[in-house]
Amino acid sequence: MILVTGATGTVGRLVTAGLAAAGRPVRAFTRDAARAGLGPGVEVAEGDLDRPESVRAALDGVDALFALTAGPDAPRHEALLAAELRRRPVRRVVKLSSVAADRPAAGSYGLAHATAERDFARTGAEWTALRAAGFMSNVLQWRGSVLAERAVHQTYGGVPRAVVDPADVAAAAVVCLTTAGHGGRVYRLTGPQALTAPQQAERLSALLGHPLRYVEAPRRAAFEAMTGGGLPPAFADGLLDALADPDPARGGTPLPTVQDLTGRPPGTFDAWLARHRAAFTAR
Repeated sequence: MILVTGATGTVGRLVTAGLAAAGRPVRAFTRDAARAGLGPGVEVAEGDLDRPESVRAALDGVDALFALTAGPDAPRHEALLAAELRRRPVRRVVKLSSVAADRPAAGSYGLAHATAERDFARTGAEWTALRAAGFMSNVLQWRGSVLAERAVHQTYGGVPRAVVDPADVAAAAVVCLTTAGHGGRVYRLTGPQALTAPQQAERLSALLGHPLRYVEAPRRAAFEAMTGGGLPPAFADGLLDALADPDPARGGTPLPTVQDLTGRPPGTFDAWLARHRAAFTAR
C-alpha cells in the first residue's frame, strides 16, 4: 500500500491517479473524504496532519509514502511523518521538495525542505527527494489581475526559471515509488526552457490574443500582500528569499531528469498554458 499525503492537491491528485492507473494499491490522505473525488481504485483515509492519531491510522499497512505538505506548517507536519516512519517498517519514501533546498539552502523555506529531507533519510526507509524548480501552475496566481486589469504582477520576475509541469513531477514520483534504484537519490526536476516572468507573460498574452502589462512588484509590496492574505511573516520572507536567488543551478538551467526518469520529454510551458487557457478567460 502506498500512502499519498496532499492527495487532493495539484501534484498529489496526479500521483494518486498515476498509482491507481498502474494498478498499485494507493491510499489518499485527505481532510474530507466525501469531497475527495479521487475515482475508483483509491482508498481514502480521512485525517489531518495536525491530528497525529489520524496519521498513525493512515500509515497502518503502508510500505511506501509520497510526502507532500505545503504552507507554514509543513516543517511540523513533515517532522511528524518522519517520526512515525521511524516506528514502522515503511520501505520507501519519496518527498516532494524544492531546489531551494540545494546547498546552501535558500532562506528559511529552503532550509525547511532540507531539514525534512534529512529527517526522512534518517527513518531507515529508502528515501528520494524530488526537488522541483517551481511549477508552471504557479502562474494561476496571476488569474485575478489578468482578468481584472490585463496585467501580471510578479516579484523577482527577472530571474529565469525552468518551471516544470506538475504532471511531470507526478510521473517522476510514480516511477520513484514503484521501481527500485532511487534510494538516497536527489532529483532536480525542471521544464525544458528557462523563462523569466515577463517572458511567461508574453506567452500567455499570445495565447489569449491581447496584450498583458507586466508589473515588477517590489518585495515590500509582495510581502504585505502575502501577510495580508494570512501567511506568517517569517514564512513570507522565506518564500521571497527563495524567489530572489539568481543562481542558475537552482532551477534556472533545464535538466534532463524528467526524461531520464519517465522516458519522455518534459512538457513545455506553452503546452501547459494551452491546457489551462480557460482559467484566464472565464470569470
